[in-house]
Amino acid sequence: MATFLSRRAALAAATGAGAVAALTACASDIRPLADSSASGEASASASTSESASASASASASATESAKKSYKGTVKLDKYEKNGEYVPATAEKKAQNVPKPIVPEKMNEATIEGMYEFLSYWVASFNYMFMTGDYEPLKKADPEGRYANEGSNAVIIYSSGRGWVYDTDTPVTVQLLTDAPKKVAGGPNRYDWLGRIIYDPNAKIHIEGQDPAPLVDGSTKSEATNFAADYKDGAWYMLSDEDADASSSEKSSASA
Repeated sequence: MATFLSRRAALAAATGAGAVAALTACASDIRPLADSSASGEASASASTSESASASASASASATESAKKSYKGTVKLDKYEKNGEYVPATAEKKAQNVPKPIVPEKMNEATIEGMYEFLSYWVASFNYMFMTGDYEPLKKADPEGRYANEGSNAVIIYSSGRGWVYDTDTPVTVQLLTDAPKKVAGGPNRYDWLGRIIYDPNAKIHIEGQDPAPLVDGSTKSEATNFAADYKDGAWYMLSDEDADASSSEKSSASA
């Protein structure tokens, strides 16, 4: 049985891929993230003092927050509710899905801020899969790397031909360490070891086709590093490619 998302594409599904294979004559590969190095360099040169201040703040708060353990399932505390939530079924999409509310400290250069950013990011990612609405995710992804109209999760809804069902949370994240680890690649680059858990019951309904698992049935969970960078007053989620590139650039500069 075909699946909507391959193992590695489960989170990459929102990176701006072309149309879903089920909605087009042939499958499209997930395209790489847009190169934001030019704008990043301009921003960095314009706010050197701000970055230095943020770096000092993040480093100091890292020590203070290290005493608190954030290990475990990542949870967002607040959601906006509009009417009674009706779960999706094979016959109709979900109704009145609770919308994630931005946490108060999400944009702070602290470990707590990074945790709140991650909790909102995951909740908004799931919301996008359940509704096709990527507006909440844009608040944690202003560059539109993950939140955009070209993502697979958005296309199935905007086309009017499908939806996700048999799940409320397609993706759950568990953190495996008490706090993130500061890594090379920038003054505020952090990695947080965690595990992505896919709901094995999640399915995708597409008009005229048999139901299919949302994610490859052989995939239940996988360990990963959640890489984030704090810049310009906000946290940014990095792809594997971004994280590797920033680390390589840092190593080359110090060589």
